[in-house]
Amino acid sequence: MDNKQAIIESLARALESWVRHAGAAQLWQVQQQGGLGASIAVEEDTVHVRIELGGPRNPLSELGRTDGRLPVTEAFLGNGAAAWGAPPPHGDPAREAWFLSNELAQEHARQYLLAEVRERREVLARFVEGWLDGAL
Repeated sequence: MDNKQAIIESLARALESWVRHAGAAQLWQVQQQGGLGASIAVEEDTVHVRIELGGPRNPLSELGRTDGRLPVTEAFLGNGAAAWGAPPPHGDPAREAWFLSNELAQEHARQYLLAEVRERREVLARFVEGWLDGAL
């Protein structure tokens, strides 16, 4: 099936769109647990991809997962005056409330997840291969 690359590109676009529109709680869930998935439907020359959160583990499940760590992205480099405040310690239940109320932390999570979608193309390819083989 020669449209594998087209399906991978559609998956990448759907993931990028999901990241841009995801709510704070969805971003938090991805950082904590991963869990991204997708449903793919191909009708003649049209590929339909819908991103899902939760469900069975698959190659996309680990994208964006940081276990709550806060890796540095450009969100912290653009505006030197921007301060996101000290987050509660890793593992503290208050950390979730802090993240959900902190737009800079959410933007940081979006940047990190977008970078993973762009850089880890092999994950997208593995997902599509699994779908083409009927395993997903």
